[in-house]
Formats: sequence, C-alpha cells, structure tokens
Amino acid sequence: MALFTPNVDKLREKNDIQGLLKLTKHRKAEVRLNALLALVKIRDQSVIEDLKKLIHDPDPRVRTIATIKFGNIKDPVIIENLRQIIISGSQRDKIEALRVLSEIGPTDDIEISKILYLAFKDKKMMVSIEAIRTMGYLKDKYAIPHLVEALDSKHYQVRVEATRALGMIGGDQAVSPLIGCLVDNNAEVRKTAHDALKKIGTERALKAITDAPFMLLVKRMTEGGAQREETVKQIGQFKIKEAAPLLIKACNDEFKSVRISAARSIGILREKSAVNALVKLLDDPYYDVRLEAVRALEKIFDPQALKAIEKAMSDPNKNVRDEARVAYYSLKSRLERVYESE
Repeated sequence: MALFTPNVDKLREKNDIQGLLKLTKHRKAEVRLNALLALVKIRDQSVIEDLKKLIHDPDPRVRTIATIKFGNIKDPVIIENLRQIIISGSQRDKIEALRVLSEIGPTDDIEISKILYLAFKDKKMMVSIEAIRTMGYLKDKYAIPHLVEALDSKHYQVRVEATRALGMIGGDQAVSPLIGCLVDNNAEVRKTAHDALKKIGTERALKAITDAPFMLLVKRMTEGGAQREETVKQIGQFKIKEAAPLLIKACNDEFKSVRISAARSIGILREKSAVNALVKLLDDPYYDVRLEAVRALEKIFDPQALKAIEKAMSDPNKNVRDEARVAYYSLKSRLERVYESE
C-alpha cells in the first residue's frame, strides 16, 4: 500500500491547476479538502464547474466548503455541516472554513451568526481571531455584543481585530465602544479605533476624533494612573455625558482607584449604557470596587440594573450585601411606581 501523500502546497505554489483538480478526486477526504481550499479563488469557469461536483462529496467538510463557495449557503444541511466543523474540526479546518465563509459578503442570517459565535468562543485564539475578522467581513450586526466583549481581552491582537470589525460593521451601536477604544493602552488599538470612527463618519463618530475638548479628555485618559483617575472624576463632576464610553473603558482599568472613580461618575451620569460594565465590577476582587458598583447601579433607572443589584445581595462581603439590599428595594420601589402609573 502506498504511503505517499500528495503535496497540495507544492502544487499550489506551482499554480498547477490540473494537478490540484486531479486531487479533488483523491480517495482521502483530507487531500480532497485541501485541494478544494487551494482552488476556491479560481475564476476559470471550467474549473468552477468541476469544483461544483464536490457539493455532493461523501465527506461533510468537503461538501460544506464546496457549497459555501459554489452552492446555497442557506441550505440547513450545509449550515449543520459547517457547525460541526467549528465544533470538532482541526484548527486549520476551522480557520479555512471561516475564510471561505467570509467571502459570501454581508449577511443578516442569524444561523451564520450563531456559527461565528461558536468560533469566537473557540479555545484556540487564532480561531477566535479569524471569527472576529469574519464577523467584520460579513457585517454581522448580531456580533456587536461579542465584539464589545472582545475589547476587554488581555491580548491586544484580539482587541485590534475586534476594533477593526466594529468599524467594518458600523452603525450607531459600534460608535460608543470604538470611542472607548481611543483610550486603550495599546497604540495599535487606538489607531485602529480612530480609523474606524473616521470610516463610520457620523457626527458623533467624527466629533470624538476632531473635537478639541474631547480629544483632550482622550489624551489624559492615555496618561498615568493619577491623571486617568482625575479625568474620570471630572467627567462625572462636569456631567460630560458624551464621555460615557471613556468611563466604561475605565471600569476595566488596572488601578482600583480609577475603577472606583469610574463607577461613581457613571452613577452621577445615570448612564444606562454602562450597566454591563458595572455588572462586571460586581466580580471585582476588591470589595470597595463592588460596593461602588452597587451604589452606581442603584442610581440607574433600569430593570437590568435591578437584576444586577439582586446578584450583589449574595456578595461574600457584608458591607456590599447590606448596601445591595438597601439599593435593591429603593430601585425596585421606584420602578414599580412608574409601571403602576402607566
């Protein structure tokens, strides 16, 4: 029995189209798949007609890639095959599948979005990064919350790609998190955010990168811890609501004092868009940060804030639990009065 395995990469380098086409009929599914991936960008119609035959290949991975490129991506069977690649395929298979998927162009297909989320949560960072890129290429509006989540990653490469993807998707939902990225501790992230806001081009997006007073706030938020803390305090003191994205970013600051001041200023602004950031602070290792998050949530008139405070009623620290109980019933009664009057 022959042990020889065809060298697909070598044929690709030689641009040996006929050699690669021959391998799409190889007995091994792995060889057929790699040959197909090497040929998916070919424009020759005669080659495409041969590749379309792989839509009926016995191997589900080969069928999936062939159908994404040449068939009907909305076919439920193909969607399921693609899902299985993301769940159990090799890292290479997952990345290649995502790259081919990215070529279908903008889509609002929720099933595709679900598959991208699976890839986004993959344990391998390279797969997650490729999923983020694909979210951007497909302008997947459902992906925005996941991309915002990625902006808190400790890996700057993930933050760069998430920032770029948000810029590609655009829209009002992307503007606030991108403004927050202007004060990221990595220069590449900051530049990518600047370019993304410029590309989006709405009045609010452009103001963030052209308004002198706001740019000064951004500059100070990229300086030392003491400067960041003072800036965060001033945003609350002077009630600069347009700077709320900077406060949200500050909730993830390395310094405890900055996180505490950010929570206080969010409370002063009663900023609903910051509820998720405060929820994350309820898991902060320092009880006084969690305490300040509870106090800020109590000032935000929103059911989501009430739910978060309820969680804090089980905090391991007595001071936080006591504050949470008072805040919970205070916010609950205010919300109920409004609902009763409607």
